[in-house]
Amino acid sequence: VKICGICDPDIAVFCLEEGADFLGLNFSPTSVRKVSLDNAKNILGELEIASKSKKRKVSIVNLFYQNSNEEIEMICREIKSDLIQLIAKDEKVVFEKLNVPIPRIYSVGIEKKISDEDLQKYNSDFLILDTYKKGEGGGSGFAFDWDFIKDVRRNYLLAGGLTPENVFHAIKYLKPYGVDVASGVESAKGIKDKNKIREFIQNAKRS
Repeated sequence: VKICGICDPDIAVFCLEEGADFLGLNFSPTSVRKVSLDNAKNILGELEIASKSKKRKVSIVNLFYQNSNEEIEMICREIKSDLIQLIAKDEKVVFEKLNVPIPRIYSVGIEKKISDEDLQKYNSDFLILDTYKKGEGGGSGFAFDWDFIKDVRRNYLLAGGLTPENVFHAIKYLKPYGVDVASGVESAKGIKDKNKIREFIQNAKRS
């Protein structure tokens, strides 16, 4: 389970305690969930303390959209993460010249039926398959037609319009490697809701 768009140290620690596996820090200048460098460092500091007391770690994902190569490289030097998340259709990033020695996850916006063959060009251990919305890097709150990815067998995190109410059904139907949520566990845009986070993780993990 990946909870994305973490802006609050308290929420980050809560996600760790509730059993989240990945936490996403969004550095996109276009996002309401954009986190500053200072806040990101604060979040990581609180997580490190909580990880020691809980004897449990969570993987950190630095997310970028409409950031330059130079900005991504600078942020990744400052904010240590386990993975970086890049939006496949981000025209601002020159992917082949990006000098960041961290495993990448590509987030692919789904507009039509696809198969593993369509995803071959993305070289990563797993992908994020999300709703395509022009000019956005994710977090739209809208789902796409899950039948579009029914034939995909490689590992992916399902994203796009997931909520505590539909995540169990989504996992049973598609059997993805994991799930990714941002707006579906918020009480208002960019404001995470602890009750929704707890319910989402519980429903995802019981499937």
